[in-house]
Amino acid sequence: MKLKFQFHVHTRKDPVDRPFHTEKEMIDAAAKHRYDVVATTCHNKVVFDEDLKKYAAEKGILLIPGIEKDIEKRHVLIINATQEAEKIQNFENLRKYRKTHPDCFVIAPHPFYFTWFCLRKKLVENLDCFDAIEYSWYHTKSFNIWNQKAEKFSKKHGLPMISTSDNHILVYFDRQYSFVETEEKKWENIRKSLKSGKIEIH
Repeated sequence: MKLKFQFHVHTRKDPVDRPFHTEKEMIDAAAKHRYDVVATTCHNKVVFDEDLKKYAAEKGILLIPGIEKDIEKRHVLIINATQEAEKIQNFENLRKYRKTHPDCFVIAPHPFYFTWFCLRKKLVENLDCFDAIEYSWYHTKSFNIWNQKAEKFSKKHGLPMISTSDNHILVYFDRQYSFVETEEKKWENIRKSLKSGKIEIH
């Protein structure tokens, strides 16, 4: 089956950005745009509970816990994260976390952009920590140099690209997204398909 997914979303409980919309309003927006899988990825905090999981499931959405963690002052997306991920401070911590949580999936968000929190050389130095590269929403048709660099990097190192909206304002929720081909709508199947690159980016 082909599943539409969004893996970079911020909500009101984000301790850094604090968007206006609640988690349930975000889920409503995802349902409106016919998403199958969504991960909440607030800064440095895993925003997820059974009530939200159930609310999403009632709308046909598999909700995955995630986090956009500051690691050595750089942003890293961890999908299917536990609260233990909130304690990660450096890339050695991340390596240990991946070993003890082999069902997580780590994405390099906006890796080559110009802001201080983008990975850039930290991605190169810690390539073993990452499963995929993000194709960032922040570009225009005529100016897209940073995503183009990310595309070249992903091809060179054999890492899949995932398109996200890095959503903070719901009206833009569906601007960029991805599809994954998988056998079942279960995280273990989705992760396996993501790792093998069965992804379409939009």
